[in-house]
Amino acid sequence: MKLAIGTVQFGLSYGINNITGIPEESEITKIFQLASTSGIQVLDTASAYGNSEEKIGRIAGTDFKIVTKFSNVSNAAQMKNQFHNSLQKLGSSHVYAYLAHNADNLLDHPALWDSLLELKQKKQVQKIGYSLYTPEQLNRLLTIGLVPDLVQIPYSLLDRKFEDSLTVLKKWDVEIHARSVFLQGLYLMNPEKLPAKLEPLKKDLQQLQDCCKKFNVSVVALALNYISENPAIDNVVIGVDSLQQLKENIEKIHNWKPDIQLIEQISQIEVQHKELLNPANW
Repeated sequence: MKLAIGTVQFGLSYGINNITGIPEESEITKIFQLASTSGIQVLDTASAYGNSEEKIGRIAGTDFKIVTKFSNVSNAAQMKNQFHNSLQKLGSSHVYAYLAHNADNLLDHPALWDSLLELKQKKQVQKIGYSLYTPEQLNRLLTIGLVPDLVQIPYSLLDRKFEDSLTVLKKWDVEIHARSVFLQGLYLMNPEKLPAKLEPLKKDLQQLQDCCKKFNVSVVALALNYISENPAIDNVVIGVDSLQQLKENIEKIHNWKPDIQLIEQISQIEVQHKELLNPANW
């Protein structure tokens, strides 16, 4: 099972298509229970995700590998302080992976990498790395010798800018987690009801949804499996707002029947306004 649970929506009201807000803790507990029994191993969080880490610490138990992240630090003391705060909230002495929330933080302060290595040497962290937004960030980091154990990348049906990077990363035996597979819910929206700023994506979104209708598959199933089927991807990080949503996503993975023609047609959709595939530009 490649699915991993992203937990930003457990601490913040998150996503362009989110109309339900932050789930109740009783619902989050059920989500964690189903995730555990379904073979989902990874919970993805961050110090910037509201009180997400605290909720994980209270109700997730010890069944999961926790990936968390630091942000906006400029020296080792700040990073270590953020790390120990995360451990305290999580109620743990260690985490599976600790990442720079934005790889630019390491580009601006590359000496932070030594502190990450130190946490790894102390076995407080199993893997270190960074969350990427552009292939250019990755190229610059590799050039200065910051080779990660684990990276998180945006990768989805229409946002395929990291495809060439996958081979490079696998040569270094890097664990790759894909995020934003639904592009914060954009792929599920009615193309006729897009916010004004996203209207340039209307044609691409319509083309994607028409393709799904033609092959009689849901956008959700295609979005999940398009990424999950890629052998270079180790985990697909998804956010869920309810137990039912997680059940449906798991079923869509289990019931998927690959179709080469469908994948080829999706791969031919070439977005002109690629900058709008980055939610930071919304």
